[in-house]
Amino acid sequence: MSSNSSSGNSAHSHSPLIAPRPAPRPPVDADDSDLSFDSFLIPRISPPEDPLKRLDAREHWGLPHLSDTPLDVTDPHVVRMVEDRNDPLAKCSPCAQFGTECQYSEAGIPCPPCVVLGVPDCEFADPDFFLQNLRHARDAYLHGERVALSKAVQNNQLASSRFAREYGRAEAWFYSCAQGAINRFRINKRATQDVALRGYASLAAACTDPGLLARFITFGYETHIHPIVLHAVADRLLFVFTS
Repeated sequence: MSSNSSSGNSAHSHSPLIAPRPAPRPPVDADDSDLSFDSFLIPRISPPEDPLKRLDAREHWGLPHLSDTPLDVTDPHVVRMVEDRNDPLAKCSPCAQFGTECQYSEAGIPCPPCVVLGVPDCEFADPDFFLQNLRHARDAYLHGERVALSKAVQNNQLASSRFAREYGRAEAWFYSCAQGAINRFRINKRATQDVALRGYASLAAACTDPGLLARFITFGYETHIHPIVLHAVADRLLFVFTS
C-alpha cells in the first residue's frame, strides 16, 4: 500500500506508535468492520488481502512492498518497530531447546548464541517471524486509532464524513513506518546472514594442523555448534589429510 506526501507529513499526528508496547490488547476481530456506527462504517483492520505477508518471490526474502514513501531506517519509530516483538520474553527455538540465555536486539539479527553457534535459522532473523510481529503492531496501533476516532465522532469532535479520511491517514502512516522497518530488516539480514559460517570457514581454511581441526570438531559437537559449521571444518580436515 502506498502513501502520498501528505500522509508522510502527518507522521507526528499519528506517531504515538509501538512505544514500548503496553499490555496486549484483546484480540481484534478482523470481521467486525461490517458494524455500522451512526452513518458510517468502521473499517476493518486487516484488509481482505493482507499486505503483510510473504511473497512468492525469493528476492529480498519475499518481503512485501508497502509504501512508496517509507520512513528512514534510522527514524525512531522505525527503530522501535524492529526492536518490538509480540512476546518480549520468548527465546528463539534453538536457545529454548538447549536452555541457553537468549537476547533479542532487533528484527533481522540473530541472537548472540545463534551467531556464535552458526545457527542459520534463528527466528529473530526470520522474515515470517518479523511479519507476524508487524501484523501484531499494525492491529494494535490501528485498533487504538479506530477506537479514538469512533469516540471523536460520538463526542461530536469529528464529523463522521471525515472518519474514513483520518483512519486512512493513520493507516498510510503505519505502512510508511512498516516499509522503513522492512528496509532496515533487509540491511540487518544482509549484514548478518551466515556470518558465523563464513568466519569459521575462513579460520578453518587458514589452519593446516589436522589435530587442531579435529579438536575443534569434537569441541563443536559437545557445545552444539551447528552441523553446517562442523561439516565445513570437516571438509577442511579431509583436504589437509589428502593434500
